[in-house]
Amino acid sequence: MTVLTFSLSILPLQPMKHIVFVDSTVSGLLAFETAKRLGHYVTFIRQSDTSVLNFLSSDADTVLAPHLKYVDCFLAVESLDSPEFRETLLEINRRRSIDILITTSEAAIVPVAREAEFLDLPYPRYDALTNAVFKNRLRGILKEHGIRSADFQVISELALIEGDKPVVGLPFVIKPTRGFAKQFSAICYTQADFDKFVSSITAARSSAHDTIDTLVSREYLIEEYIRGTLHSAEVVVQGGRLQCFATTIRFRSHYSEMLEMTATMPSGLSVSERQEIKDYVKSVFTALELDVGLYHVELLRDEKGPCLVEINARMMGSVAPQMYRMMTGIDPFELLIRTHLEGDVSVSDDSIRSAGTVVTIASRYGGSIKADYNEEEFRALLRKYGIAFCTSWVKPGQNVNVYTGNIGTIGHVIILGEDPHVVARKGHAFLQELDSIYGIELAKYFE
Repeated sequence: MTVLTFSLSILPLQPMKHIVFVDSTVSGLLAFETAKRLGHYVTFIRQSDTSVLNFLSSDADTVLAPHLKYVDCFLAVESLDSPEFRETLLEINRRRSIDILITTSEAAIVPVAREAEFLDLPYPRYDALTNAVFKNRLRGILKEHGIRSADFQVISELALIEGDKPVVGLPFVIKPTRGFAKQFSAICYTQADFDKFVSSITAARSSAHDTIDTLVSREYLIEEYIRGTLHSAEVVVQGGRLQCFATTIRFRSHYSEMLEMTATMPSGLSVSERQEIKDYVKSVFTALELDVGLYHVELLRDEKGPCLVEINARMMGSVAPQMYRMMTGIDPFELLIRTHLEGDVSVSDDSIRSAGTVVTIASRYGGSIKADYNEEEFRALLRKYGIAFCTSWVKPGQNVNVYTGNIGTIGHVIILGEDPHVVARKGHAFLQELDSIYGIELAKYFE
C-alpha cells in the first residue's frame, strides 16, 4: 500500500469532515477540488484491477496527477473485492475517522456499499443497492409492487450458447443482468438478430477488456422491447426524500437504438410530463428502499407513460456534470458531498433556465483520421458553433474504433443554447460538418 500526503490551506466553509473517495471517472476527479473548497480532508483510494479511471483513460496517471493537489492522502489497493480494501479503510478510520465514503465509479459502487454498511456510514444499504443494479432483481421488485416494468426472463450465457430459446416474444432486448456501458447488449427484432447475438457472444466476451469482463455478468436479461423516447432523471435522495434536479432527453443513433448520442438538458417535456416521471421514479425508489445518494436513472416514455430502463447508483456520467454546472452555476459534486454528509440539500429541475447537450463524437465504421487533418480547421468549427468545451483532440492518421456502446468514443463537446431541441439539432449539424474535417463518417442521431 502506497501513501502520499498533500497539504492545502483553504478556509473551511463548514466543519472539516473526512471524505474518502474510491475510484473515479475522469469527470469525477473534479470532486476532489470541490471537497477541498468546502474545507474537507480528502482521501482517494485507487484500485488496480477494475478501476474505471484506468479503463477509460489511456494514461490514467497523467489524467489523475493535476487533481492530486486537492488530495490529502492517496492510497492504492490491488482490489476492492479483497480483504485489503477493508483493512485499508479500517486503518484510515483509525488514524482519522471517516465521515463519508463515496464513489463516482460504476466499478466501485457495490464494494463501497458493502464497506459503508460495515462502517455504519451514510450510503445505500448493500442489499438495496444490489437490488437496484442487478436488472433482474430490480424488475422483480417492481413487478411485486405493481410498478410498470418490462416483462422479462433470465438466461445464462451457457444456456444461450447451448440453444435455450427465449419465451419473451420478438422484438426483445437482451443485455447482461449487471452491465457496463451497454456492452454485450442488443435489440433483437428478428430471430436472425438473436442468432447473430448468440453466435458472436463468446468471441465478444473473450476479446473484452478485463475490467468489462469482471463487471459484466454472464446472465442475460431478455425483456420486451418498449418503443419510446429515452430520458434520464438525475435525482438526489436524503432520508427517503427524493428530489429531481435534472431531466434529459437522450437522442440515439438513427441506425442503432443501443447507441446514445446525446444527453440533452432539460428534457423538453412539459411540467406535467416531468411530474409523471418524478412520481414514477419516486415509487421505484420507495419499493427498492433506496434512501440516500445521487442517482442517474434511465427510462423510456411512451403513450403509457414512463418505464424503467436502469438505475445507475452513481451521479450522471461522461461530461454531463460539467454541462450541468455550466448551465446552472450549481456544482453537482457539491450536491454529491452534501447529500452524503446529510446536510440540507434543496434542488429542483426548475433551476435549469437554459439548454445544453453533450454530443458524442464517435466513428460509425471505425477507420482513421485523415493524414492531412488540420487542427486549426477543427478549432474554427468549434468557434463557428460556439463550443467552449471539447474533449475530442485527435492527430493525423489516428486510428479510431467503431462506436458499439458508450465505449470507443473519440470525445465529446458541449453545446449551449436556449432550447433543448435547437441545441440537439445544432449538435447534429456540427457532426455533419466534422465528417469532412476528420475524413471519416461519424455516428449521427438524425437521418
